Amino acid sequence: MYLPGVYHSMTNNSLEACLYLIADPHRRRIIHNLRHGATGTTTVAELVDQLHSPGSPSETGPSQDRDEFAIHLHHTHLPKLAEHGVVELDQRSGAIRYHPDEQVETVLDSLPESVSVTNP
Repeated sequence: MYLPGVYHSMTNNSLEACLYLIADPHRRRIIHNLRHGATGTTTVAELVDQLHSPGSPSETGPSQDRDEFAIHLHHTHLPKLAEHGVVELDQRSGAIRYHPDEQVETVLDSLPESVSVTNP
């Protein structure tokens, strides 16, 4: 995959990490939500409310109930985003703070909107 101006500014490792990070539609929606939110901060509970669509099947299988979605968000997606430095998660309060990542945003901006914010 060639993205003009992107590949040359990223190492192969950072590009691979970025692509892995945004490969999951849940993580793309989390980033989109935080990036375009008014403050760039939210809580796990608010994010679940904003992103969970009850009864809508995902690309990877049947719909998740709200609690299952919250657990998956808290134990899978947010830690991966935090590991990459895109979010900071306060485990005690549940607060999530967005930290813009130029590489991630450049790749996301290169995607068609239908892919970048697709409901999983």
